[in-house]
Amino acid sequence: MTKRVMNWRVAFFSLLIINILIAGLAIVLVLLPKHSNLLRLSEEEADDRQRVSFNIRSDKEDLNKLVEYYLEQETKRPLNYEVRLTDRVELRGEMTVFERDIPLTMTFIPQVQENGDVNLKQDSMSIGRLQVPVSMVLKYVGDNYPLPSWVSILPDEQSIYVSLQELELRSDAKVEFTKFDLEKDDIEFKLLVPVED
Repeated sequence: MTKRVMNWRVAFFSLLIINILIAGLAIVLVLLPKHSNLLRLSEEEADDRQRVSFNIRSDKEDLNKLVEYYLEQETKRPLNYEVRLTDRVELRGEMTVFERDIPLTMTFIPQVQENGDVNLKQDSMSIGRLQVPVSMVLKYVGDNYPLPSWVSILPDEQSIYVSLQELELRSDAKVEFTKFDLEKDDIEFKLLVPVED
């Protein structure tokens, strides 16, 4: 008789533990943020949907408007800097040194990567009359300027990496640059739109 009572208790507590685990897992899944890094990685790895490619040509004037719009949308606050496309990519802002704001201008040469991202290689820099290492200025920019999550400052490489693969567009479209020649005002990119779920 004690064996039957013991088997009944083991079965009861085993079932209780299984129910608690299932309820706990359900609560965790409900409370987990929609865009957690774990979910983002699995979605990116699983995103092998068929996409239709649209080739688009643009110029600096239109791209300047687009850059300004996306920077404002992504940072969700007023910008204390400006990005302009001339014959180079220009970053203009201010750097606070000894409680004084000093004008900062950096120029970059865009380099299109194989995956369609853009690496902005530092070309020139002026900070008033100060002689400051480029890596230090880029670190300052990364620490003090509101940047979108898909823009990475690489002080040691003296560059800024623009990961268009991480840029979230409506309809889950993707953008890949194919040509980025600012001197000739020749800018081409592909818009990849998914055509299946």
